[in-house]
Amino acid sequence: MNLSLLQIADSALPISGYTHSWGLEAAIARGLVHDPESLERWTRHWLRTSLGPFEGVLAASGCRSARAGRPAELRALNNLADASIMPPSTRRASREMGEQLLALGTTWAWCSEGLAPFVEPARAGEEPPRWHHPVAFGLLGALAGGEPEEVLTVYLHQAVMGMVGAGVRAVPVGHTHGQQLLAYLHDDIRTMAAELVTRAPETAGGGCPFYEILCDEQTRLYARMFRS
Repeated sequence: MNLSLLQIADSALPISGYTHSWGLEAAIARGLVHDPESLERWTRHWLRTSLGPFEGVLAASGCRSARAGRPAELRALNNLADASIMPPSTRRASREMGEQLLALGTTWAWCSEGLAPFVEPARAGEEPPRWHHPVAFGLLGALAGGEPEEVLTVYLHQAVMGMVGAGVRAVPVGHTHGQQLLAYLHDDIRTMAAELVTRAPETAGGGCPFYEILCDEQTRLYARMFRS
């Protein structure tokens, strides 16, 4: 069992993931999600049309680039993420989670030395990259010894777990129902990982702009639990 890979996917990591719902709270405010069944539909659709085709492709591509020892490719992936994430709240969340994950990685014996070539200080006149979460996850997944499909599967699982966890708190849904939803989605996660693992990074992109609309809308809710 790859304990290092399990560590970077731990929901208890202090990278602020629990403060985000990725638009779910706005969907609840609209009445689109209101019970376990609608939360399952929402999460499955988000996985298939937004999370997997965009973040999943970046995580798998980041893993391949890191395994091949190509820092320039990782920086290009990070630039792609920066240009592609439109809602400011979501872009900020992705950067914060990625930066915090890499900061933790520099303190872990199993990856601190391997991180050095990828997170070198910026050259004179250049701004240091602000690493997005899927790219940082792919990098650490590679340093953990994970294969791209394994890293992608774990990335999708931890993201789906985060969405379900947000629903448990915000809908609300019981913890037992939340774990049942996660179990129902395991086959979807495996299928998506197998389909996306060889996808070229140039194809990364979500197919449902409505999620971005909701992420932006959430910042203007009168009262909210989550930052995005």
